[in-house]
Amino acid sequence: MNRRQISDSEFIARLTQIIETNLKNEKFGVSELAREVGTSRTNLYQKVKSSTHKSVSRFISEVRLKKAMELLKQTSLNVSEVAYEVGFGSPTYFIKCFHDYYGFSPGEVKPYEGDETEKVESKIETSKPVLLKRRIRKPAIISAVIIVVLILLTIFITKSLSSQNGKTEKSIAVLPLHNLTGNPDNDYFADGLQDAIIGELGQINSLRVISRTSTRRFRDTNLLMKDIADQLGVNIIMEGSLIGASDSLRVLIQLIDVLPKERHLLAKEYDDIMKNALSVKNKAVKDIAETIRVKLTNSEEEKLAQARTVNPETYKAYLRGMYYVQQGTKEEYATGIGYLEEAIRKDPGDPLAYAGLALCYATKGHGILDADESFRRAVSAAEKAIKLDPNSYEAFTALSLLYMDVDWNWEKARESFEHALAVNPNNSIAQANYAWYFVLFNDPDKAVYHGEQAIKIDPLSSVYQAWLAFLYRDLGQNDKAVATAKHALELNPKLAYPWALLSDVAVERMQFDQAIEYAEQLPKGLYWDLSRGYAYLKAGQRDKAMLLWDQYKDKSQVNPCLLGMMAAYLGFTDRAFELLTEAVDKKRYPAAYIGFYDYTNTIRSDSRFKDLLRKLNLPEPDPQLAANR
Repeated sequence: MNRRQISDSEFIARLTQIIETNLKNEKFGVSELAREVGTSRTNLYQKVKSSTHKSVSRFISEVRLKKAMELLKQTSLNVSEVAYEVGFGSPTYFIKCFHDYYGFSPGEVKPYEGDETEKVESKIETSKPVLLKRRIRKPAIISAVIIVVLILLTIFITKSLSSQNGKTEKSIAVLPLHNLTGNPDNDYFADGLQDAIIGELGQINSLRVISRTSTRRFRDTNLLMKDIADQLGVNIIMEGSLIGASDSLRVLIQLIDVLPKERHLLAKEYDDIMKNALSVKNKAVKDIAETIRVKLTNSEEEKLAQARTVNPETYKAYLRGMYYVQQGTKEEYATGIGYLEEAIRKDPGDPLAYAGLALCYATKGHGILDADESFRRAVSAAEKAIKLDPNSYEAFTALSLLYMDVDWNWEKARESFEHALAVNPNNSIAQANYAWYFVLFNDPDKAVYHGEQAIKIDPLSSVYQAWLAFLYRDLGQNDKAVATAKHALELNPKLAYPWALLSDVAVERMQFDQAIEYAEQLPKGLYWDLSRGYAYLKAGQRDKAMLLWDQYKDKSQVNPCLLGMMAAYLGFTDRAFELLTEAVDKKRYPAAYIGFYDYTNTIRSDSRFKDLLRKLNLPEPDPQLAANR
């Protein structure tokens, strides 16, 4: 037994040394560690689990965090520098992980001076016996007062340090602007100006800005400002009115501080010629930042001070185009694309329309246009937008979606996501989709982090809530997943994703009647019949699952990935691999996620499944994550 403990200890020490050697390499993960040790991911997982009772990814993370503690105590590096030194690409994510592990923020760690030996890690533990002694010596009421004071002091310090370390404290929602021009045809301009202000505010790192998709619910609302703020989770609200939108642009904005009680902070009118529309937007954003005391970085100051002029007709065509594509119907989408292309014809050197086209084709074109045509146009438009404006976060967002979902170029996808979020961290589309990048690479912690960021920015998005439910389940947090899925249904009872999640969790819990009840809420179609058939099969109703299979098995115009996963759980293994291989070869969505769905559990030990993952250039599913689901 002693020999076993020594052997385990030496093995863990070797792993720690390898991780520390590769500390700065953010991409050094489970697969890379297994390769360095000369074993498979599964064997590595089993050895680490038996020795430490932790997953390999958790073990790697803790080695990084322990090294971070050393650097914070022994060097003069700041929090951001330490984050990069230990392999965290995002200082904000580092701060969250550090706090989760140690119970306090890295900003609280003080460097050693001289022979000081007191350890910061022990402060929480040592505080407990001190309080215990005081309880014994003092009356209960005094002890309670001391505890309350300490708690309040801790909250105050934590908030101050969070602010110093870049955590968002200020938050704002820009409500839809009122069109007071007397011309209903100017609704598009009011909406476009709201989008422009949100997009510019979103590029301020120290400010959380609610997305348009959540704020648009409050157009012409009779709710109190406090109720709106509660639903959106903000403390500042901007209201505005478009007064003129012809040769000149006239806009009135008001800022309202909602908590602890409603008070007006700013009311200002902006009046300029239309070609200076971007300058008007920048001035308004700068005034907002100064009024709510958001500190701008030098680069943010410089960006707001510089605003190019626009061709008024080009700008109006761009805003009309974005207005129509956001309406959602096929006809309005086509109308919007027409206006965006008109804007490009009027001024081929204006990046806005190219960026708008790229994002429209990437997010809405698929399913409306031919897929290949839609994505070809998206790439072309995005590249032109970036050439004209290297800081076009919309274009980088479009490219990140294309590289991840279409090209399967994981390196470029990651680079594009990072570019998009570096320019605009309040980019909910990038945050929500970046989460699924980390699902592909077995990193559920980062997946949930970005999924939660998307919800903070777009709290009333039923789709993002449903996606987050799946991410919680991937992390093994089924109760949280179920609660989030139900919240998504409260936001949109017609949304299908939450019913699929609820059905899958009920199957796992062997609540089969409940699973079928949830599955029956799903709409028709192969994507949803895949989930419905799985519930039938697990409930012992194979005949019903086979009826669904018979509907699709001989059809040529079906998604081979979806049909292949159905074949897998029905036990038609050879047919499953034929279909899945076709899906991978043709890059059919959602083939990249075959390691995520429960439906492929029965074929994962087959060498052909590993061959498919090699074609995808993706790691094998983490055994612990598979066990979580």
